[in-house]
Amino acid sequence: MTTKELKPVETKEQRIVFSAEFGKLYQVVRDGQVMAPVKAEMTLYEKLGHIYNIQGKYTIASPGYIHLNKVASVSIVTPQSVIVDGRPCPNPFIERDPKTKAILSVNIRKMGIGYSPSGSIVVVDKTLFYNVYTYLIQSIQAKMKRVKYENGKKTDKKEYPDCAIYGVADQKPNKPGSWHFLPTEGELGIWINYEDPAIIDCLEEHTQRQRFGDRIAQKIVERNILKDHPAIGISQVYVHESKEKGVTATVTVYGYRNELKPHNIAEIMRAAENGQESDNFDYKVLMEEIVEAEPEEEKAELQNVVGDEVEPGTLFQGGQK
Repeated sequence: MTTKELKPVETKEQRIVFSAEFGKLYQVVRDGQVMAPVKAEMTLYEKLGHIYNIQGKYTIASPGYIHLNKVASVSIVTPQSVIVDGRPCPNPFIERDPKTKAILSVNIRKMGIGYSPSGSIVVVDKTLFYNVYTYLIQSIQAKMKRVKYENGKKTDKKEYPDCAIYGVADQKPNKPGSWHFLPTEGELGIWINYEDPAIIDCLEEHTQRQRFGDRIAQKIVERNILKDHPAIGISQVYVHESKEKGVTATVTVYGYRNELKPHNIAEIMRAAENGQESDNFDYKVLMEEIVEAEPEEEKAELQNVVGDEVEPGTLFQGGQK
């Protein structure tokens, strides 16, 4: 019996680059078969509202994450229930003013189901409590702290010195204006001068939150899911500026070609919602309860929801709210 030497099989591997307006898409072809992992270099544009500037740092907005998710393909799903005060409630759970029916608070839970760069299924499970009154107080405090800039330099002069003042409920400010007290903790709170233009702006924003609070909360939680999912996993970006394109940023995103069908995603969602294992899929859960979103993030999502009145790229001016 003779023995023949086995020669190693040569595997021909080729990388293909697809150029598109949103960036460059990379795929690997091995022995004529397109491999599952996908890597893309996506371009984000400030002019399109993909990114915005906060105090000199550029952050990705919801439209930017939606753009990146064209490759990441993370499925955003809504579980049937959300835990409120220790008990399951319909999701989302919206509390409204009994007289005006305006939104007071929103409890919402969302899941992002997708593949990590290594090919494993990751479920990002986030719950958000969105309190409309809290953001009214924060927007007023931001106006109170805002200072003037002279010749491009920050000064100690308040831009809205007469808009509001801290105090207690039974001591009305002894200064001109039409004053109303908003409690923050016990008898302590803020007296607002509702004739001041800065406070009028805050009250107009408050009205928008009362109208669109459920949509704003949804945008916040979905943005946080995509920000934390391993397929994207980025919030701040380095930018480049040109005369033709303006301010842009390039972000590397990973996708994974798969055979998940809607009923597969529903199965994973139900198992993750109940803290159980799936019979057909292995997955990892990343869970977080968002008690309060950052004021800048909430302000950006507010303007995205009512974006018909706001030009793209004008969310913030001069690095201030």
